[in-house]
Amino acid sequence: MQNLTIDQHLQEALAHLEEAINQSMHSVADNQASSKEIGGKWEHFLGQFYGMVKDKGKKSRVNLLSWISFAKIR
Repeated sequence: MQNLTIDQHLQEALAHLEEAINQSMHSVADNQASSKEIGGKWEHFLGQFYGMVKDKGKKSRVNLLSWISFAKIR
């Protein structure tokens, strides 16, 4: 595995998320009935991500979410 920086990991993750969003949009555009299934995939992903942040934060006693100003996110 490459020794990537935090910025590089986040950029790579963002690129993967953009592709997942694009594929989700195209799938629903092609088949509106798939929106529930795709929505479930996103709910599962976001739940896993949020759970991972919370779990690792509890174990390390570091609250990553407290470092983020959600008001600045647009």
